[in-house]
Amino acid sequence: MPPERGRARTLALGCVVVWCCAAFATRWLGQWIALGGTAGLLTLACLVVDRQANLRIFESLWPRGARGWTVAVASGLVGGVLMTLATYGLYGPVVRLAPLFFHDVTHLYGAFKTIPAWAATLIIVPIILSEELVWRGVVQTTIAHGLSVPAAAGLGAVLYGVAHAPTGSPVLVLAALGCGIVWSALRGLTGGLVAPIIAHFVWDFSVLLLHPLAPPVLP
Repeated sequence: MPPERGRARTLALGCVVVWCCAAFATRWLGQWIALGGTAGLLTLACLVVDRQANLRIFESLWPRGARGWTVAVASGLVGGVLMTLATYGLYGPVVRLAPLFFHDVTHLYGAFKTIPAWAATLIIVPIILSEELVWRGVVQTTIAHGLSVPAAAGLGAVLYGVAHAPTGSPVLVLAALGCGIVWSALRGLTGGLVAPIIAHFVWDFSVLLLHPLAPPVLP
């Protein structure tokens, strides 16, 4: 294995391990500090540890030409809207089948609302950028070698979901797995990060800020 490939794998594995530790720390630090802060720190760490390699990764994941941008932006918007509609549509049936999920969702919203909405709107943008650069950039680029787009997207989504398991929230793990499949697929299909970044922002802004999930009507 070339030394560069070995360093890339070590860095990707380190990102996963550190994210797991941050997920566990949400119990004391909260999600904003633990996960949001970790996303930014990992992005900086990736550039410091292997600056040239990761700059090439980040630069190669931006669209080239007007057509590339059009496809990336359109894919991200469509993906984000479909994810949002699926979330609203599935939420009611899922919590009616498993009412405990509702209490988990309520707890997550409570943790999210520890800062004002205007501050969350400002902070969420750099957090999403950092999270996508780490997960769909460094991690997925590393694991995608020798794999098909579906296989790389699936593996990337599983790692993303597992890395949220230490939070102790089944809903957050399922959300990370489901969203991770879409964002990883957009990364693989478009060859860049613009589409997953846009889809990520549309979903987060819609579900967390614009129209939070309402209490379900239980039988």
